[in-house]
Amino acid sequence: MRKKQSTTETTIPNQQTKKDFINQVIKRKQKNKFLTEHQKEYYQILTSNQITICSGPAGVGKSYIAMKAAVDLLMEPNNGYEKIIIVRPAVEAEEKLGALPGNLEEKLDPYIFPSYYLLNKIIGKESREKLKDSEIIEVFALAYMRGMNIDNSILIFEEAQNSTPNQMKLLMTRIGSNSKFFISGDLEQTDRYKDKKHSGLYDAITRFNHINDIGIFEFNDKDVVRNPLITKILQKYDEDRN
Repeated sequence: MRKKQSTTETTIPNQQTKKDFINQVIKRKQKNKFLTEHQKEYYQILTSNQITICSGPAGVGKSYIAMKAAVDLLMEPNNGYEKIIIVRPAVEAEEKLGALPGNLEEKLDPYIFPSYYLLNKIIGKESREKLKDSEIIEVFALAYMRGMNIDNSILIFEEAQNSTPNQMKLLMTRIGSNSKFFISGDLEQTDRYKDKKHSGLYDAITRFNHINDIGIFEFNDKDVVRNPLITKILQKYDEDRN
């Protein structure tokens, strides 16, 4: 994938390791603040497995906890993780955006924005932009990952309910040495399938439920922490389905 040339590109000084540079940019690690025991359990599964696959409704904090775990691992001086890679399937939530202007990276920006928003909350916009300019935070298109081998990185793949089983296979088989993959989505909010069982996320959860080094975690409506109204909204939609 051709990189967009930036006039404000940040380079790592020759005398610094990537870890030194990362910790200089981020400056300090945020304290772990878990709102529920399930968030804490999810964090532990993320940090202790090579691949973690998670499903859960909106508002449970699955995206925030995964991004927080990725940043913590990136800052840890005694491991080899040197990069956060963000991947999303380019599927729109019913409304069609049409042909987007710009190069591939610019076309992906609307889909990646929620991940940037979380990073801005965790490390600040300036730090996030510096890490992106120095290619410590990178954005990949799932469609262009064939043949790649992801080493020394934490890969975050969200909205996985919109992936096909073949796309999920493609993604998971990209894992190389010293990497972690955080895969998550909401099986009840797929924009591609009427039957969630056709989703790559559903397929992966059922297929890899008892494999060493692959963690499976599922949140439910009772884990919603963002706004109690979300739970009531989800319950009403569940009533319609039943």
